[in-house]
Amino acid sequence: MIKYDYDNKLVLVLASSKGIGYELAKSFAINNAHVAICSRSIKNLSQAKKKLKIINRHNKIKYFKTDLSKKGSTKKLYLSVKKSFKKDIDILINNSGGPAAKEIIKTNEKDWNYSIDNNLMSFIKMSLEVIPSMKKKKWGRIINLTSSTAKEPAQKMVLSNVTRAGVLAFSKTLSKEIKTDGVTVNSILTGSVLTERLLSLFKKNKKMSLKNSLRKLSATIPVQHIADPNEFVQLVLFLCSNEARYVNGVAIPVDGGLSNTIF
Repeated sequence: MIKYDYDNKLVLVLASSKGIGYELAKSFAINNAHVAICSRSIKNLSQAKKKLKIINRHNKIKYFKTDLSKKGSTKKLYLSVKKSFKKDIDILINNSGGPAAKEIIKTNEKDWNYSIDNNLMSFIKMSLEVIPSMKKKKWGRIINLTSSTAKEPAQKMVLSNVTRAGVLAFSKTLSKEIKTDGVTVNSILTGSVLTERLLSLFKKNKKMSLKNSLRKLSATIPVQHIADPNEFVQLVLFLCSNEARYVNGVAIPVDGGLSNTIF
């Protein structure tokens, strides 16, 4: 396992009190970074901070309650993090909980507005906040956590399909327009991950038990298992390191080989 050192780097991980976001926050804390986590739940944030402080008692670990679907929330979060840590954000991990699973015909304007604000605009707005300082110091990393549905749309997941694809288009365009040595923008396309969201989707299926649902999904994945959130950690750590300074504008599927596309 490669050892990284993010000493004195400030990492902001969105939607990070649980799941993939928390695992990434934990990995950066283990590797000596100062870490800012955020979520809509104070209870979840408090629990997450306690666990992170046990991992790294020497660096700063702070949490911020925010709802990124709300107007003005990204600006407020950015300023709060900067003021609290007394430094600019070095690494931004854009992450968000997935929108509701619905058929197109059953969606309404409220669904679309929320999904676009939470899963697309929050990424765009947060990126626009951190870019000026990254360009000024000529170092920065932006990682967008999206979904394999951005490339291979899934039925009944139209809200995710559309917003996640939008994130990829934004990420690629941004990576080409920054044109600053030391600043990169990349995306991770997650496949099935054993998070509370995935479990909640399976629990809604009244025709099949949770155990059988997990077994059935695992059988469709070439590596024959559903990923644990921490299986994404090493790739993200690498993309945020100095060793990956020439990796820019890519969208990497991490799905156990499930996707059919060759690009």
